[in-house]
Amino acid sequence: MSEKIYVFYGEDFYIIKSKTKNLLKKYDINEYNTTTYDAEETNIESAINDASTIPFMADKKAIIVKNVYFLANTTTPKKAPNHNLEAFKRYIKNPVNESILIIQAPYDKLDNRKKLTKLIKEHATVEHCEPLKQQDLRGWVQRQLGKHNIKIEPKALNELLNRVENDTEVLVNETTKLVLYAGDMSVVDLHTVKLVITKNVEDNVYEITNNVLDNNRSKALEIYNDLIMHSEDPLRILGILVNKYLEILHTKTLLRQGKDKGDIADYFNASSGRTYYIMKNARSVDETIVRKHLITLEDIDYKIKTGQIDKTLGIELFILGT
Repeated sequence: MSEKIYVFYGEDFYIIKSKTKNLLKKYDINEYNTTTYDAEETNIESAINDASTIPFMADKKAIIVKNVYFLANTTTPKKAPNHNLEAFKRYIKNPVNESILIIQAPYDKLDNRKKLTKLIKEHATVEHCEPLKQQDLRGWVQRQLGKHNIKIEPKALNELLNRVENDTEVLVNETTKLVLYAGDMSVVDLHTVKLVITKNVEDNVYEITNNVLDNNRSKALEIYNDLIMHSEDPLRILGILVNKYLEILHTKTLLRQGKDKGDIADYFNASSGRTYYIMKNARSVDETIVRKHLITLEDIDYKIKTGQIDKTLGIELFILGT
């Protein structure tokens, strides 16, 4: 396989970035001879033209193209350029010796039905950047804390992994934060993790929505208060809540059109687990209730922005009053 073109794909972008960093180190390419393009914003031809020119005062240069969605079976971004894929194909067949072209495709799979993907696999070094398994992540956290003579209780470790949802990059950042907070502590307990580690806001708001619709107001309020404790902006939470209710309405329309779970997962770019709950809510909740909640949220938004009600209190009232 070519050592002039590399393709790193997979849902764990942290691993993609790590492999890219290691590749630059291997070829001793510094930041001054590295250029990054975003395929969602810039025509691939610009990157190819750059890769086709020899480096300035260096033996090698690197061209990184991120978010290369057209190699995967995924939705085309709305503002994506009209890519000159013919120029890309020509370069794949005849790359420049002095350039390293690195393609980053942060998607679970490449679309092997496409001729371009087949061509890439014939001429490039292609690596699947698989997410680390949970057991590997557990060991990594324990080793990082162990370097500072800190242990972590099993329940605390479970909570940490749940909060970062096995996202390697988030886990690295949050573990670093945990080490700094722990200081002279010998053991990190569950309370410390809940105090320090930030939950994913959107997924937590999704939990709030699910619990509100299930009439579990106390749990919804607990999740909301936890987000507020971590300094999340109530207006941001309000905006995500509105989007979640609109998502349910859209799903009801898709179901009426005969769309299945795979179609809905693709439409929302959602995981299988999240799609299950999207469909569950859409099927189990009356559309009248969804629209009623949306009206209430719009009213709260208006009252907050006109100073009639405190923003933190406004969402609490929504949770308790629905």
